[in-house]
Amino acid sequence: MFVVGVDGCSAGWVAFKIQLPSLATSIEVVDLQSWLKERPPDIARLGIDIPIGLFDRPRACDIAARKLLGSPRRNSVFPAPCRMALSAVDHPTASALNRRTTGKGLTIQAWCISSKIKQVDDAITVDCQQWAFEVHPEVCFWALNRNTPMRYKKKLAEGMVKRLTLLRKMFPKIDDHLMKRPSGVGKDDLLDAAVAAWTALRIHYGEAHQVCEPERDQNGLSTTIWY
Repeated sequence: MFVVGVDGCSAGWVAFKIQLPSLATSIEVVDLQSWLKERPPDIARLGIDIPIGLFDRPRACDIAARKLLGSPRRNSVFPAPCRMALSAVDHPTASALNRRTTGKGLTIQAWCISSKIKQVDDAITVDCQQWAFEVHPEVCFWALNRNTPMRYKKKLAEGMVKRLTLLRKMFPKIDDHLMKRPSGVGKDDLLDAAVAAWTALRIHYGEAHQVCEPERDQNGLSTTIWY
């Protein structure tokens, strides 16, 4: 059995897998939609770095996560789009739809991951949420760093070093995974997937927390962020 963290990347979705009970780690590029539609029998828990559950208003978990992280990492939590905006063909259209529905436009950062959000939103069900959970890497790193937010952005050298230092304590092979990562998987993608997997492990052992009490969207999906 495995617990897994997944993060979107240009290759699709990179999965960081932790074998139970040995805690041996491995990585691969996966078809996340297929996983959600038909759960692999060897997956115990799955942490997904993408918004799950959408509203025609701001999500309470996004607000809570930004408050938890504080400045400057709060900006890494992009307000999730409304469901209608996911079908737009370009950012201006999506932003206009989001503003009409929620009262706020859509950030370019949220637009850049909207296709990934739609992939998950199209496939996930309430039943999936017995084993698949939303995480946010910066909230996970906050927890891994003893409830202290990262000082530097993940794409800066200082930020990459700090995140890698934290993950080495949990996953001794993380440097090997970075060197041998598949094409289309960035270093930051792999580190985000790894810390998502760390949270999936915490969920599996009953040690994880949520940034706020879950809400239910119109599809019945539980909407919160785990760490």
